[in-house]
Amino acid sequence: MENKITRIDRKSLEMILDGGVEEQHAVVIKFYGEHCYLCHNLSTFYKELPEIYEDVKFYAFNMANDGEYIEKKYGFEGIPSICLAKTSGVETQVKFLKEPKQPDKETWYYKDDIKKFIETYK
Repeated sequence: MENKITRIDRKSLEMILDGGVEEQHAVVIKFYGEHCYLCHNLSTFYKELPEIYEDVKFYAFNMANDGEYIEKKYGFEGIPSICLAKTSGVETQVKFLKEPKQPDKETWYYKDDIKKFIETYK
């Protein structure tokens, strides 16, 4: 299976989330850290998502260098975190997947919650 997830840097992340992309797309971004075991465990399922949702673009952003700034700017806390953006220039909308009440001990998020989130907001 080909990896259809693109790793992006801070400049690309901000372009997507701040309305710098005029084309209309549904975009899912996973925020992760290299030393986060939950992030690594979640990656196996995350890599399957582009096969399920061919009309959605998937990205991953490493929080190593700009984590605190990014969390503060976009109003989320901790990793892994997942957001979905519907790009459309200044009309871009961004939603973050809510934290589970009882997180999965291996991946934090549950597969069904991620799928439901994407299906609801894409």
